[in-house]
Amino acid sequence: MSDGFAYNSRYRDVPLRVRIGQDGSVETYVGRRIIPALERYTALGRHKTVGDDRIDRIAAEAFGDSEQYWRICDANGDADPALAGEPEGRLLIIPLPLEISDHGDS
Repeated sequence: MSDGFAYNSRYRDVPLRVRIGQDGSVETYVGRRIIPALERYTALGRHKTVGDDRIDRIAAEAFGDSEQYWRICDANGDADPALAGEPEGRLLIIPLPLEISDHGDS
């Protein structure tokens, strides 16, 4: 784990920030995560959606880890994972992780 996040978390490499209140209280929060530009992604494969597809199930099939759904969302420009499999018949890019295709540059 890095910064308290699991190795497969989208927040793993996002820095923690600290805010100090006027009363001296300390609040730690996760910094802003910038979604990489779509053109940085290399397709590992593609998936054509069908009626009951869910993005976590697609990720489990593609990566062997349902919690990697965010990689598919990011590569396809989807902010809302619940809508990532819509509309039916949509061709989703299954991306090669940027750590591999982008040589770790984020």
